[in-house]
Amino acid sequence: MSRFSWVLLILLLILAISQLWTMGNRDAPSWTRCKENLLIQTITGSCTLREGLQSDNIEKDSNS
Repeated sequence: MSRFSWVLLILLLILAISQLWTMGNRDAPSWTRCKENLLIQTITGSCTLREGLQSDNIEKDSNS
């Protein structure tokens, strides 16, 4: 392998490891909380919460 290939491989590995590291510290994106796919959400603006998230929101609302 040439020197450029090694440098590119190392940079890609660093990027992949950093993405995996930060994924563990984040919440799920807001669009994954809906039953509809992202395209339907964008076009219609509707969002039906998934069943597990509905009970979580009810508990959070009752605690506040």
